[in-house]
Amino acid sequence: MREPSALLDHHGAVEAALGAIFDAQSDLPLYRMMRYHLGWIGQDGAPEVAPAPDRLYGAVCVEAAGRAAPPVRLAAAAAELTYQSVLVHEEMQTADGPAGERPAVWWLWGPAQAINVGDGLHALARLTLLDVEHGLAPQQTLRAVSILDAAALRYYEGHYLDLAYQERLDVTEAQYVAMASAKRGALFGAAAAMGALAVGRNAETVQAFQAFGEALGLAAQMRDDVNDLWPPSPVARPRALNKSKLLPIVHAFENAPLPQKRALGEAYFKRVLTPADLDVVRAILDETGSRAYAEEKARGAAQEALAALANAGLPAKRLKRWREIAAALASEE
Repeated sequence: MREPSALLDHHGAVEAALGAIFDAQSDLPLYRMMRYHLGWIGQDGAPEVAPAPDRLYGAVCVEAAGRAAPPVRLAAAAAELTYQSVLVHEEMQTADGPAGERPAVWWLWGPAQAINVGDGLHALARLTLLDVEHGLAPQQTLRAVSILDAAALRYYEGHYLDLAYQERLDVTEAQYVAMASAKRGALFGAAAAMGALAVGRNAETVQAFQAFGEALGLAAQMRDDVNDLWPPSPVARPRALNKSKLLPIVHAFENAPLPQKRALGEAYFKRVLTPADLDVVRAILDETGSRAYAEEKARGAAQEALAALANAGLPAKRLKRWREIAAALASEE
């Protein structure tokens, strides 16, 4: 997912915070693997020449705070490290290989070391929040750690459902929303809540930002589902091929006429989908209006997110920025 332009303002602050964390670590090769995953170095350890990677979750945290004060930077780094932690595990679980993209950690160093990298990134996220010298006040720290750990647990609950639904054809839209809210929604919600918490906002405002982030994450997931099935590049994405129940698929199974349901079922009863199968699936989804439906639901979730900020006491300029961010995440091409 590309970072909305309004969030790029915070890229430097998040990168600096992450860099300081890794500068303090030893030269154990484990940290080289983490640096590789973060996009800083290549497999050979040389600095990466590719464009700087997105830091979406850290940037959401800084935007929610409204300024990049030292405690905010640490909270943003923790949010980003948590996302990167789950990403390492998810790349391994989807068995995403190197075709057309940068090889994942598990592909280069094996599943066992990938588990170490993912778990290590989560540990670094928690330790970052516990930085008593530069971080949050004690009560804020306890709350932030609780928010972060709860989000990680919800993510794994959602990812469990995501994997379990791959072999089912009867997933309802309500079940999909619960799953997607637990995955992407929980991580966005935690990032936004920790940003508000880091600048001393009251409990009601922190809760409003968390609700906002969860709805925004749901919108982003719905948009990604569309992009997984109709990618901008011709390379098929793993989630479209591994029978994940993306929103357009769920909508079609629930609402398509019987002939289209049967044709869709024939594809999804296979052990593995092929790119040719996806051509058939996409044609059915276009016939049933499922793509347009998912795009509209993404825009609706973005509007729900903005409604959650109505009582957060934000000035008009900041609300305008959030509207731009929400629109970009819900309509990304």
